Amino acid sequence: MSDRIGHNGGPPLDDHRPGPADCRRCRHWRPPSEREESDYRAYQMGVIRRRIAEPSGACDQVMLRPSGPVAFAGTKGRSWCYNFEAKPPPTDEERRGQGFVTIYEGDRIIWQGREGEEPAEYRQGDLFD
Repeated sequence: MSDRIGHNGGPPLDDHRPGPADCRRCRHWRPPSEREESDYRAYQMGVIRRRIAEPSGACDQVMLRPSGPVAFAGTKGRSWCYNFEAKPPPTDEERRGQGFVTIYEGDRIIWQGREGEEPAEYRQGDLFD
């Protein structure tokens, strides 16, 4: 008998994951639709009784072994591969948000637009200076 571990006598499986290299953090990965993700969250919370499969995204740069071929595959956000490239950090504009803002005076609309583009006299940070 062999000293090797595994159901077929092969070597033990090693996890060579390079840090937090999940697909959801990779720049190559395209996530599933928001609808699929919200349905799955509702299933996990018990709101939906029928079973909903964990949503999967897609990647056209999957590499399953070091210096192996690159291929297309459907992957979950927790999957990983050897072709991981971290997403660039979000810009200040992305971090700040792009919510839609409506400014009222009484019951009259004064201004509508994207967050961060409002007139200076109505900016929250400027009110406290």
